[in-house]
This record gives sequence, structure tokens and C-alpha cells, in this order.
Amino acid sequence: MAQFDFFEEAAVEVFSLPALNYGPVKMAIGQIRAQLRPVAEVALVPDGQIRISPRTFAPVYKHPEGERYAIVRRRNLTRPDDIDGLLLRDSSGKLSWLSHRLIDELESAGNADGWDAALAAYAAAAWDGMFRFRTESPNDDGSVDSGNEGLRPPQIGALHAIGAHWSLYSQPATIVMPTGTGKTETMLSVLAAFVRKPLLVVVPSDALRAQTVRKFLTLGLLRKLGVLAQDAGNPIVGIVTKVPKSISDLEIFERCNVIVGTMSSLAGPGAERLGPEIAQRVGALIVDEAHHIGADTWSAFRDAFAGKPVLQFTATPFRRDTKLVDGQVIYNYPLKRAQQDGYFKPITFEPVYEPNPEQADLAIAETALAQLREDLDNKLNHLMMARCSTIERASAVFEVYRKLAPDLNPLLVHSRQSDIAKRIESLRAGTNRIAVCVNMLGEGFDLPELKVAAIHDLHKSLAVLLQFTGRFTRSSGERIGDASVIANIAEPNVSIALERLYSEDADWNELLSEMSSAAAKAHARLVAFLDEAQRIDKGPDDDDAAISHQLLRPGLSTLTYEAKAFAPKRFIDGLPKGYVPYRVWLHSSSNTLFFVTRNEPYIKWTRSKSVRDLEWAIFVLHYDHANGLLYLSTSDKTSIFEGLAQAVGATKLIHGDTIFRCLGRISRLQFQNVGVKKHGRRNLSYAMYTGADVAAALGLTEKGSSVKANLSGMGWEGGRQVLIGCSLKGRIWSRDYVPIPQLNDWCEHVGAKLVDRSIDTSKLIDNVLIPSEIVTLPPAEILAIDWPFEILRQTEERVVFTGVTAEHSMTTTELTLLNVDRAANAIDFAIDEALAGRLGEFRFTVDAARGFRVAQTSGGLKIGVTIGKLSCPLEEYFSSYPPIFRLVDLTDLDGNLHIAPQSPQDLVISEDRFEAWDWSGVDRTKESYWKGGAGRQDSVQWHVAKQYVEAGFDIVFDDDDAGEAADLVCMKLEDEIIRVAFVHCKYSGGQNAGERVKDVVEVSSQAIRCAKWNAKLPQLSQHLKLRNERLKGGRSSRFIAGTPADLNKLVKLNRFKPMQSEILIVQPGLSQSKRTKEQSTVLAAALTYLKETIGVDVTIICDA
Repeated sequence: MAQFDFFEEAAVEVFSLPALNYGPVKMAIGQIRAQLRPVAEVALVPDGQIRISPRTFAPVYKHPEGERYAIVRRRNLTRPDDIDGLLLRDSSGKLSWLSHRLIDELESAGNADGWDAALAAYAAAAWDGMFRFRTESPNDDGSVDSGNEGLRPPQIGALHAIGAHWSLYSQPATIVMPTGTGKTETMLSVLAAFVRKPLLVVVPSDALRAQTVRKFLTLGLLRKLGVLAQDAGNPIVGIVTKVPKSISDLEIFERCNVIVGTMSSLAGPGAERLGPEIAQRVGALIVDEAHHIGADTWSAFRDAFAGKPVLQFTATPFRRDTKLVDGQVIYNYPLKRAQQDGYFKPITFEPVYEPNPEQADLAIAETALAQLREDLDNKLNHLMMARCSTIERASAVFEVYRKLAPDLNPLLVHSRQSDIAKRIESLRAGTNRIAVCVNMLGEGFDLPELKVAAIHDLHKSLAVLLQFTGRFTRSSGERIGDASVIANIAEPNVSIALERLYSEDADWNELLSEMSSAAAKAHARLVAFLDEAQRIDKGPDDDDAAISHQLLRPGLSTLTYEAKAFAPKRFIDGLPKGYVPYRVWLHSSSNTLFFVTRNEPYIKWTRSKSVRDLEWAIFVLHYDHANGLLYLSTSDKTSIFEGLAQAVGATKLIHGDTIFRCLGRISRLQFQNVGVKKHGRRNLSYAMYTGADVAAALGLTEKGSSVKANLSGMGWEGGRQVLIGCSLKGRIWSRDYVPIPQLNDWCEHVGAKLVDRSIDTSKLIDNVLIPSEIVTLPPAEILAIDWPFEILRQTEERVVFTGVTAEHSMTTTELTLLNVDRAANAIDFAIDEALAGRLGEFRFTVDAARGFRVAQTSGGLKIGVTIGKLSCPLEEYFSSYPPIFRLVDLTDLDGNLHIAPQSPQDLVISEDRFEAWDWSGVDRTKESYWKGGAGRQDSVQWHVAKQYVEAGFDIVFDDDDAGEAADLVCMKLEDEIIRVAFVHCKYSGGQNAGERVKDVVEVSSQAIRCAKWNAKLPQLSQHLKLRNERLKGGRSSRFIAGTPADLNKLVKLNRFKPMQSEILIVQPGLSQSKRTKEQSTVLAAALTYLKETIGVDVTIICDA
């Protein structure tokens, strides 16, 4: 009796037919795959049987559309001609395809007619007439009923824009669609609607390549959305996984409808020369996440497709280097609209302030885990990603999460793991709630449940940060809530990135709910300005992205005209010949017109009219109604553009001696350059003086033999350092490049001084600091020694000193004045460290031959300094950048330059600056509270600290020791400000209380040195926290009142409330009524210096 390889079947049976897949076919640089048919539940009708061996038969079933399938149990069988498909049934009853007529016909057509013709025929049969441009019709609540499905507004809009562009142009086009609005489905629609020749899709990462391949294999949701016919075919997809080395490796591009590869594979080393060959083999190029296209090698690869359709999809037009993605932006779906249409939910930014890198990961993790647990408690199906920059960092951060949250099953995911896919699927299933990753789950990765992002290491640029936050805001289901992003704002790059985020796209002002980011406050005005500025030119839009008003940052510079009215739209009448306005914007409410011009002058070295130069310039015209002035700021310094100014309403340029009023109200102004216009000889009409020669230049102007033509220098105004320059012809400038609203503020500040007749320009020079070269030490006593400016402008953790046995941060080191040897014209000083004590001693010597020199005088190993990448012996560094010595007559010694006022001022001190305290119970010879491993409650510091504790200050911090900001740093949150008191204490060192001037000199020196912390609360907080971690003598904390958490709270609030500094000098041995003239002189010098620089009035706490 014959054996039958089947079970007895019913007359009609419903089968679960598996997907019919072509491949994977291995190729030299990847593989080819296709899903010719999806999984389907089909009722098959028995249609006889076939013999598969002399004694074995297999049942045959007929598909409703006529195809005949045989179900067998053996693999090595050949499909009979009258059978369309062979299905293998395993022991569990599961079916899989052994062969199918469609696969055989595809292979035969490719081999017989060539793959180009076969693919073209396949694509035409698959998609011609199969695609519908259909838009969804949502209900009021955003839901879409069955039958009303279609493409989303951004998808259908982008698709129409692409069709319109390709009907007219061949240059690259950019589509800007925020993450979550359906970029991938739009790419699928491009294939089905427009492309019949091979389409190359390039993505930035392996994870996104796998995700994109999955979408193209099935054409995603297009059939479900009703835009693609149910019987439309799927594309044959090639996956490039290796770098092509030769033309023979490119066969994969000839055998697929779609080829998907990463940037590193297609534009990596060795593949550059094959770009043109690849371009010949494909019909169109799509670049996903196009902000990566900035790399030179990648740009060269894309340029090989010149003349072919190129689409660049991105969620942000800003590249990693913060420049704009090139190519015409043909469609830009704004973030604000994406939220309005329900594709984005709000993002809450949860800041962490932890300046210590060793503690930052823990602080971020604790905050992120608290947010995740809160979401889970609220029944939200949320996952968390902890993002790190390297595999090593991710491994370290993973250990933090493993210890803190073992119940949430943290998962480490990175590119070196062989089971990445399995790990990601475990995350998708919710088995693991936390993924600690590098860039693996980066841009474009689709997992809607990822709603908590812990940024341990910031992305390389703002554009990637936007991608990162956007990915966490996809709308998906009722159990998906708002997104949260946690980052450490003590890391400078985080704050900078957030500020750029706001300046580059104003919509983030509404999308990102920030609790304490600097961007919310610092950029609110800029955001409004950019939003309200209207473009008024009628130029073409084809390269609008090349000049974006959101990225304009003009230099601080202005010509100032008197004006009684402003007619901005008449500016065109005053532009010089050859200046073509390229883009023009008007911000009506602030009376600001700004535009960019393009000029094409002839080139002098050729007579050819076709060879022209191209010059760009920015112009900003701002009308100051209150002062009756028009400010004309431009990057083009070749003219004063009087015609332009008059065209919009100006009458007269302010120039001549009046222009020097801009130097008014600037204290301790030191000129770096002085240009003088000389009378008499024509061949010596102008000269520029710098450095020590400035004194000679000013002398010439006073004698009347010359007039000031240009002045530029540095000084103090409004409690901060300013740089300013001005010209007799009317131009005023500074060094920075700023947003336009900030330029307007600066102009109005300058303009207010120009119209202020109380500023006497003839007396401005009296208080200017003049440098003069010396060969002997100045006679005045030294008040303070300070780090050179080149070190002061660095962050403390960036400066490291190398001692005999260890490295020491600037946080715990200070310079100490030891002795003045006037006979040798030398000053001895030391560098001391809070824990290690004295690191080394040095001698500064004024040298007639060499100017000055600094040498280490202490024996043993030379002390070294490292600042960033610079490392050298400290004596060598000081010989180039010496410490600054401040003298009691308010002059400075900087190397061999003695910097003194043109006219020395009388130093007086007002009696109301003194405050006499009761010192009962205080040992005036005990300064420090903590000494010998114990607190001393009869010390000067404790007596002062108690006053601040009782006054309700939130923070009272004992910072006493080398490198201190002050002996006590006290902070209090008030209604409008954060009050910060720097208290400098000194015990009485003389035989009789207050006799020794040295006591006053030392405490005054400390007060002067703390000026660097003014208005820098985040940096001060970082300093205090680092000091608190480096304790000695068995001390548990430097906080007398408050905690590090309280300090963090004040730093957060500083984003909205300014820091207001107070400086107190405490010297119980000083008698207000019996102080000596010398003591008064020293105190007056310190008080005057601090008032003229940071604008703080010092209070002196003393005895009666």
C-alpha cells in the first residue's frame, strides 16, 4: 500500500501561510532580501496529490487565486512545473516555503534579460497605478476611524513637495520633518509613487539600517493607511554591510529596487573612488539624518550624484558642526505644528548640578531613576535610556544602575556585542526597563516607550541633542506619558547646547518645559525677536537655508547718526551701487531693520568680465527713539554709508571729539592701542602706539601736536570687564559677536553716553591707566598678589600644579607674598596648597636687560603647571605670564610694566564703611574656626559665622585655607536676588590690637582676590563643593549651615535670580577711632579697587 506524506484533511482548510521571502542572497558586500508576499491566513481547497517518490505522495491545495501548493515533509525536492509552490511541514506542523514560482521567475528574468530590465519590469508591475495620494481624516480627539486612514499632513505635504521639486530641478533637496512625524513612511511613499530605478538609502548607524530595511521589506504601513493597493508588490532590498573595494563588489546595486547602507560603509576609507560608479547604478539617493553630511568624505560621495535626484531627510537642518545642511529646503514641518498635530508630547528638562565628575553619574542616575519609578507608579509603560559617549563609559555607568536599580534589570547595549538584536527585543518586550548604551539606540531608532533620557555624556552637537530629545516624544498609546530628559548642567557643554537649541529653533521655547535651564531666561527675548522678525524682500526661496536670520551674529560695532524718524523700507534708496540686498528682515516693534548684501566687484588682476569676486556683508539699522539716534552696524568697514542712513531718516553722523564720550563711566581703563593723527609733515600723518608707548602717544595729544584718532582698551563698567574701541571718524566697536537684540542693547548703552553732555571728554584721560616700563620696583607697598590673567580666565579644574608627590588643583592653591627685596628689585612669593602645604617658593626680579624674570628658589623638583594641553615648569610659565602685583596706590605691576593712572587719585575712606561689633568672649588672636581637628567657638570666624546663621542665611560655608574664595561664604535667597557675602577674617597679630599694618594688608589682599567670583554663582558653587570633598583634620563638612543640596537649589534659582555680592573685611584688632593713617590708606585702596571694578561697596567689621 502506498505511503502518503500528509494527514487526512477536511474539504476546505484554513492555512497560516508563511511570508514568501526571496533570499537572503549573499553578495560581496552584503545580502539581498525581499518579502514577495506577507504572512496570510488563507482557505485552501484540496486539489489532488502529486508523487514525490515511487512510494510517496503529497497533497496539493489550490489557492483562491488559482495557485497550486504541495505540502511535503522532505527538503530535497524539485518543484514540478504544474505546482506553484512547495511548502515544508515540520514535526510541529509549522509551514515554511521550500520554493515558489515567483522566486524562480525573478531569477530567470534577471539572468536572461539582465537585472536592469528585470527590476524595471518588477517595479512597474509592483507600483504603477498602485499608489494613492490620500490624507488621513482624524477626529477632534486625534483618533482616526477605520476607512479614514491616510498619510499624515507632514507626510503628504513632503510628498507633494518632492514631486513638484523633481518635476523642475535636479539639485539636492532637503526635507525637514521632526522625529516622530513619519519620515520613514514618507521615504517608502517616495519609492512607491516616484522611483522605478534602484533607490539608494543611506543611514548613519547599523541599528537604523536594520530598522529601515525592515520597513522597506514590507513597505511599512502604506497598505494599512490605504495609500498602496493590497496586491502591490514589495521591493527587492539590498543591505550593504561591508565597504566596497572594487567595481565587482557593486553587483548588489544592480540587483535590487532599494539598497540600504550606512555612511561608514559607503563613504568610508577605500570606497571614495567608487562614488561615481555607485551613482551610475542607481536612479536616486535618499540620505536619512542628513545633518551628518558635513564630513568632507561623505559630501564628496553625495556630490558624485550630481544631476540625479537626491533627497536629504532630517529632523533638524543643523549639522553636527552647527552649520546648516546644504541643499534647497523644499519642505519644513515646524516643531510647533508637530506638537499641535499631536506628534509630540511636552518634554520636561530635569537638571542636575554636579560639578564633580566622579559624582555626576550617580546624581544623574538617581534623578532619572526617581522619574522612571514615578512614571511606572502612574501606570505608564515607560523605559529609560542612559546615553554615554563610549563603550568604556557605558560599562562604568551600567554598574551605577545595576547597583541602584537591580529590580529594573538594567541592560548594557553597544556595538561590540554579538547579541544586540536579542537585547533590543528584550527591551521592547519590557523585560528590561533600562538601556545603558552608546550611540546604538541613537537617531531614528523607534521605540515609543523610551520616555526617560539620562544624558551622562552630551551628544557632539546641538543638532544631535534635538534628535535625542525628539525621539522620546513619539505619541503612541494611552500608557505613554510625557518625556523627561535629565542632564548635568554643571557640564558647560550642556548649558551651551540648550542655549543653541533655543536660538536655532524658536519652537523649542514652547516644546521644552525647562525647570531651570539658562535658555529659558537668557533666550526668551531672542526667541521672541526671531519669531516676530518678518522677511520683507522678494528674493527667490531656492537657497533660503543658506542665510538664516536665526543664525546671524553681527559684531559689536556701530556708526551713530542723529535721527528724528525711521523709514526702514526706504533703505534700498540709499544702498551704494553694486550692493544687492539678498535677504531683508524687519522687526517693527524694536525699530530694527537687518539685511544681508551680496556684492560682486571686479577682480583687479584680470580684465575678464565673467570672473568676479563675491562679497557678503550684514547691515543692522536700529532706531533709538528715546535718544533720537540711528545705529548703523555693518561688517563692511569700507564706508560710513551716509546715504543709507539718510535714506531711512538720519540727519547727521556723530563724530569728532564727541565720540570719545563712549569711554565715560569706565573705571580703570587701560588703553591697548592709541592711534594719533599728527600735524605738520605729510609723510608722518598717522601713527599707532601700543604697550608702554601709549604714554608717549597720550603725551603728544596733550601737547597739542597731535589729536586722538583711534582708542581701544579694557576697563570696568557696571561691575564687569568691558572692551571698547572708538574712532574719531565715528565708529565704536567691541570684540564680541552677538545676537541682534544684544547688539541693540549695546548700541543704546553707548548712545546714551554719546548724548550725555555731562561727560567731559577733556577729563576722560585723567583716570586712564598708563603702562610704563620700569627697571626698579615701584616705591608703593604691595597690597596683593594674584594669578596672571591668562590663568584667571581658565576654569579652576583646568589648571593643575605638579608637586613632588602629587598633582594639585587650582581649587586648593593660592599665591602667598613672602618678602620684598628692594635692593635686588625682587619680590619673593610662594604657592601654597590646602592639604600639602607649601609647594614651592619663587623670586620675581625686575631686570634692566631682560625686563623681568621669575625663578623657583626652593630646592628639589621643579613645580610644573598644566593648563589644558599645555605643560611646562611653573617658573617658565611665570616668566612669560607673571603674577599680578597690586600696590596700595592702586597701581599694578605686570612684569616690568608699571600700570598707573594718568592722574593719581586721593584715596579716602568714608566712615560709614566701618561697623563696630562687640567682641566679648572672642579670643582676637584666634582666626580660624577649625584647627587641630576641632572647632574653636571662641575664634573670630565662629563669632562671625554665628551672626549669619542667626540672620537666617541658607548657606554658611567655612572656606578657610589655601585657595579660598573667602574665609566664610554665606548665601541667602531673597525675593529678587541671591545674596552672597564673602567674609574675610584676620586675627590681631600685633603686640597691641590693630597696630600692625600687615594685619590690614593681608585681609585686604584676600578681599581683592575674591573679586573673580562676582556674578559667578555656578562656578563658586563648584569651587565650594570641591573644597568640601577635600577635607582634612578629621572634619566631616565645611558647611556650618546648609547642605550641598541647598547649594544646588540656589544654583538652579540663579537662572532666574541674580547673584548680588557683598564683601566684608573682619578685623577685630582694628579700631575705627584709633586706626592709623597707613591702615586707612591700605583699606581705602582695597575699597576703591573693588568699587571701581566689580561695583561692590566693602563693609569693614572692626572694634570701636
